[in-house]
Amino acid sequence: MSLMLITGIVMFIVLTWCLLKNSFPPGVLFIILPTLAALVCGFGFKELGEYVALGLKSVVGTATLVAFSAMFFTLMKEVGVFDVIVRFILRFVTPSTFSILLATLVIASVCSLDGNAYATLLVTVPALLPIYEKMNISRKTLLLLVTVGVGVTGITPWGGSLNRAVAVTHLDILAVYYQLLPLQGVLFVLGILLCAWMARVENRKGSGISHEAFHQMRLEMLNPQANPRPWLLKLNFALVIATIVTLVVGWVAGNYLFMIAFALAVMINYPDAKKAQQKIKEYAITIFPVIVIFLTIGVFVGILQNTGIIKVLVNELAAIFPDSLGPYLYLILAAFSVPVVILIGSDAFYFALLPLAVGLGQNFNVSPLHVTIAMLITEQIGLLLSPVIPATHLGLNLLNLRVDEHIRHSMIKVWFLSICALLAAMTLGIVPV
Repeated sequence: MSLMLITGIVMFIVLTWCLLKNSFPPGVLFIILPTLAALVCGFGFKELGEYVALGLKSVVGTATLVAFSAMFFTLMKEVGVFDVIVRFILRFVTPSTFSILLATLVIASVCSLDGNAYATLLVTVPALLPIYEKMNISRKTLLLLVTVGVGVTGITPWGGSLNRAVAVTHLDILAVYYQLLPLQGVLFVLGILLCAWMARVENRKGSGISHEAFHQMRLEMLNPQANPRPWLLKLNFALVIATIVTLVVGWVAGNYLFMIAFALAVMINYPDAKKAQQKIKEYAITIFPVIVIFLTIGVFVGILQNTGIIKVLVNELAAIFPDSLGPYLYLILAAFSVPVVILIGSDAFYFALLPLAVGLGQNFNVSPLHVTIAMLITEQIGLLLSPVIPATHLGLNLLNLRVDEHIRHSMIKVWFLSICALLAAMTLGIVPV
């Protein structure tokens, strides 16, 4: 084994151990560990500086999007927009835990149609968290179901995952998407079954609410105190709808769109300059830890991708498998997509692992289309489990959870759904065996 392979393996083992044990903040690990690994492999600080610059450049746009979208939706939550959404949800749910969990899955799946996990988290979590708290349902379960919802419908022709995959494989984007649609339906059904299972788990832990308390909660939420300025709430609600529609349609770049939306929201709700400045400072303090995570992930990805550590790790580990498994190797890789994406993130998954899987498949006359479908449907559902993906930390921050809590609670369940989706693809003939 090469020095780079050994170093890469050791680094990921240490990273996983430290994250699960919560030994150090993730941002510290994302800086120190790849730097040490690269130095051991013979790279100098001058080269690493260039690689880090490339990595930071790749996350600046997303960091800006998350910063301004988080501040925008926080402001909208304060002025009562999400109370309207909660009241709408309450009209259709019952006092059962299953009803709340199913509503979570549906809302997260619908929100994920824009292909943006950040927007899904920012819309879903603030709207549903008050209900979860009143019904004593775990916040970890809320994040689990949002993760599954993003996995169900997050693969769209305008979303990041499918675009990365197509950029690597040069396939027709709609040809891939149409093949994925039945599997997304399968995942949604599996998600409903997961809701039923988690409802039983949460009920055993004491979740739920009496009919009287539930109806009292509905009464309080459905009949809020009189708003002295109802026109302002309507204007804010219209601004949210317009922003989301513009984001989905793609008329304006997401980061710039939320800059405009936040600026308009501040002008509408806080015309007093001192009050506006105070609010901006409050929001900035809240979102700063998430931005730090984004920047450190840029360091992590920039070093590992540009030094070639990820590429060597993927290539040499694949060579371990015997030739007799050649035609099925991509299925084996797909079956382990969830733990793999947790470790290396989506960029390395699509730009390092997917080309390898496609190349191996072609050696045994397996179509790149089938390989891509298998890898996409199994990876996407594990997206919000990975500490290497910034959106995961946004969800953790919104719910005040640690990454090890989230992985321990959700990984096995999500991995099981991933493998079930792969088996469904094989059974339906979408991915041939």
